[in-house]
Amino acid sequence: MNRLKRYMARWKSLSGREKLSFVKSAMCLTVIKAGLVFLPFSTFRKFFDWFSKSKTKKEISQQEIKQTVWAVASAAHHLPFELLCLPQALATKFLLREVPFLTLEIGVAIDASKTFQAHAWVEKNGSFIIGDWDENISYQRLWVWK
Repeated sequence: MNRLKRYMARWKSLSGREKLSFVKSAMCLTVIKAGLVFLPFSTFRKFFDWFSKSKTKKEISQQEIKQTVWAVASAAHHLPFELLCLPQALATKFLLREVPFLTLEIGVAIDASKTFQAHAWVEKNGSFIIGDWDENISYQRLWVWK
């Protein structure tokens, strides 16, 4: 019960813009998760490319980018199913689709222990937007999705 009270208090403290951003992120994550679960990846990728195409590119403030990243990460944390790095990166890329020079990247860890670890993240001009990692890990990029 205390947890619910904390969530409600936090929700009430959000601005209308933050609430809208959270709801959009939650809906986007839900659709992406369903697509990743129920569609072959090649089909999902075609749909995602089609839906995320934007004819216009525009710069938005760093604050708007941070708000979108906050909303995606918060929604991913609160939804009742697991949303790891790929759905979060896809949602961020979709919600910021009009921002120029944004790339979704997928890589594998270069690890002496030889355990396989994949990771997805979003960058803008080489700077992390979402999905940064511990500096003790090094990832080899396998795929860049523009």
